[in-house]
Amino acid sequence: MNRRQLAFVILLNALISLTIAVAVVWVVEQQRPDPERLVALATPAIPAIVPPAEGAAAVTPAAVTPAAAAQAEAPPTPLPAAGEEIYVVQAGDILSAIAGRYGVSMQAILDANGLSNPDFVFSGQRLIIPFDEGGQAGEATPASSGQASGSGLRVASFLGVGEPGSEALQIANDSDLAVDLQGWRLEKEGGPSYLFGSVALYPGSGVLLYSGTGTDSTVALYWGQPAPLWQPGATARLVNPQGQEMARSTVP
Repeated sequence: MNRRQLAFVILLNALISLTIAVAVVWVVEQQRPDPERLVALATPAIPAIVPPAEGAAAVTPAAVTPAAAAQAEAPPTPLPAAGEEIYVVQAGDILSAIAGRYGVSMQAILDANGLSNPDFVFSGQRLIIPFDEGGQAGEATPASSGQASGSGLRVASFLGVGEPGSEALQIANDSDLAVDLQGWRLEKEGGPSYLFGSVALYPGSGVLLYSGTGTDSTVALYWGQPAPLWQPGATARLVNPQGQEMARSTVP
C-alpha cells in the first residue's frame, strides 16, 4: 500500500468516526426533556381564586394546627343512652376502682366507651358507665361475675391489741374486683365508728386502720382515738354505705 492509499484509508476512517459522533450527539439531544416542560412539572398548580359575590365577606383560609388536626380526627365522645351514666375521671382514679364503685365489670366500661387499654384513663376523661336494666346510678349493681361489690371484704386481723401507737386492724379484699371504701364505716360494737374516705382496695390487697393518730397513706389510715380501742372479745363490724353489714370479726 502506497502513501496515497494509506492517506485515503485514514481520511475515510476519520469521516466515519465523525459521522458516528454526530449521530450519537443528535440521538442524545432528542432524548433530553424540554426545559419548559420540566419547569411546568416542578411548578405546583395554583388554585383558582374565585372572588366573593358582591356584598359577601371575603373568607381567608385559617391555618390548621397539628392539635386542631388531631382533634378533627379524634372520634366523637359517645353519648350515654338509657340505663347509662357519665362519670368524669378524677385525679388518682383507676378503671378497676371505678368499675368496683359502680358494681360493673371493667370490660363493660371498655366496651361502652370504645376503649382497649384498661390502664389508660386520665383526669377529666368522661366515661360512660353502663347499668343493667333497672340499675341506678351510684348504687352497687351485681357485676358480670355475679359477685356483689364489697362482698369479698373482711376484717382480716387485729395487731398490737391494747398497745398505744401500734394497735390496728387490717381490712382485706378477697374478691376479684376493686372496691372504693368511700362512705363505708368500721364500727366497734357498742363503741365509736370510723368513716372511710375514698380508698381503693384492689383484689388481694388490704389497708391497716390504726386506732391512734398519724398521717394517712394508701396502705395505712389513722382513727385518731386518744387510747387503744380493742380488747379480747370486742367485735368490729364493716358496714357499706347502704348500712348493710358486710363483715365482722371478734378480737381473740
